[in-house]
Amino acid sequence: MDRREFLKSTGAAAAAATVATSAVAETATSVQASVAAPALASGVKELRLAFPWPDGVAGPADQARRLGQRLTTMSAGRYRIAFIAGIDNGLAAVRAGEADLYYASEHDHLATHRALAYFAGLPGDRGVAARDLAAWMRVGGGQPLWDELAAELGVKALLAGHTGERPCFLASRRVSDMRELAGGKVAVAGLARDVVRGFGLEAAALPLAGVADALARGELLAAECGGAITSYALGLSRAARQSTGVNVNRHGSAIALGLRRSWWEGLPASDQAMFTAAAAAEYELAIAEEEAHRRFLYPEPEADKTWPLARELAPALLRVADAVVAHVAAGDRHAQRINASYAAFQASLRSEAASLREIA
Repeated sequence: MDRREFLKSTGAAAAAATVATSAVAETATSVQASVAAPALASGVKELRLAFPWPDGVAGPADQARRLGQRLTTMSAGRYRIAFIAGIDNGLAAVRAGEADLYYASEHDHLATHRALAYFAGLPGDRGVAARDLAAWMRVGGGQPLWDELAAELGVKALLAGHTGERPCFLASRRVSDMRELAGGKVAVAGLARDVVRGFGLEAAALPLAGVADALARGELLAAECGGAITSYALGLSRAARQSTGVNVNRHGSAIALGLRRSWWEGLPASDQAMFTAAAAAEYELAIAEEEAHRRFLYPEPEADKTWPLARELAPALLRVADAVVAHVAAGDRHAQRINASYAAFQASLRSEAASLREIA
């Protein structure tokens, strides 16, 4: 759906007003500029930011542009962001020098290191709410562990966006029996790909721009591409008339701002603080935006449009998700240390929740 139509229909125009002044008129010359370092002209540093979403819809693509505009404003114009849409692996683009920054979920980068999943969101009950993830990152020890791993990959990464809680796992047809899942193709992200394979499903590799059409043609059984805003913007809610009644990545996916490490380390502390603050502000705004629009864009599905096997599928999904995460946690030293910190933080959340229930 066209961005203007989406914003008009949801009343989100005010939230996206800053996007209108972002650098949408970047030339092909700027995108193909020297990869050795950000371009310099008249004291302006031009940074090429890669993101995977189609640039013609609302959702995370607008979050990226809003973040870019915020950086330009906070730096009084010293930084200008040139956007490169449709890049499936932003980390690879930055490492290859094809981009200076990426704005993407670390789910897209698990082929580089599986433990990056902890910083995007884990499947099933192993995931935590968006604001709890931020708490682990900022005060629970998560960010230093991410820094250690990311440094070996040549980047500095920060939480900078979120797709929202309870992502929409939508289906192109009704499924009444677990046996009907075998061989079906689904589009999911991150470790969720391993989870669905546990049910005999096939995790399809499709560009985000093609998911809705594949659902409409019946080539995909189901897809989970984010929360209500992302799903609506990509056209999933119109292409898939059924709800599976479950979520794989139950708490959605965090989105990272990744910066080339060598460049980041050369920044003055004031500029590092500026990038960190801009990313944190966009993270909070993205969560609020999803919360404000979810009920309007994606109301609770009617019973006759929800898979009847949802109650059977949900606990099975949680068991498989636990096994998948356990396998990742047993990986190298990075995975083991990240998992130990994350598991301790999650245990504290559960203990607090249990205490509150006792008080009530």
